[in-house]
Amino acid sequence: MLLADMGTQYTKMFYMDSGKYDIIRSTDWPEDLKADIACGHNCKKKTKIEVNELVALAKGAKNLVEDDTFVLLDVGSRDIKSVSFKDGEYAGCDWNYMCGAMAGFTVDLLGGYFNIDYNDISPADESLPVTCGVLGMAEIFDVISDGTTPETAVSMFIKGLTKNIHGFTGKVDKLYLSGGLCENELFVKSFSCEVILLGRYVQIEGLKSCIIE
Repeated sequence: MLLADMGTQYTKMFYMDSGKYDIIRSTDWPEDLKADIACGHNCKKKTKIEVNELVALAKGAKNLVEDDTFVLLDVGSRDIKSVSFKDGEYAGCDWNYMCGAMAGFTVDLLGGYFNIDYNDISPADESLPVTCGVLGMAEIFDVISDGTTPETAVSMFIKGLTKNIHGFTGKVDKLYLSGGLCENELFVKSFSCEVILLGRYVQIEGLKSCIIE
């Protein structure tokens, strides 16, 4: 049985029979392949059973987080999603295309364009006013034209991005983070709160729960 979280840029997979996890670019998904259970932006017509992304995220969060009260944030390529629990019970969810619009995609794009290793850059002291990933790029090139190095400008952009995203969560003191940006040290360290990393397979863990049910 094949489970898949089919995101805008990347598809995360889990093979039940072998216990193997894998990640491919979503554009590389074979045309003749169908997942047994899937969620995500690109899963339509590519799976036998489709599960809502927020349902998968909430179930995965419940399985992975030991705290009874918490907020989990998933930062994807094109949006951000959050789920919250209080006293062990599901408390709500949210989905944002505004402050998180193309956040993951833009961070990935900027790293490639400027040839930046995000693990070698320290968080900026100042932040750029970022309302969404794509629009924030204009601010980056403005400060570079004023003499700021690309590394510092991008770090200021990410500081502004995390500030905006943190506000989306209600400025919690501790945040559980999922998605590919868990592997971006600059992004993680730019938050002003404690960040607990859950990695890229939270929704896959949620899909496992859907099988059991």
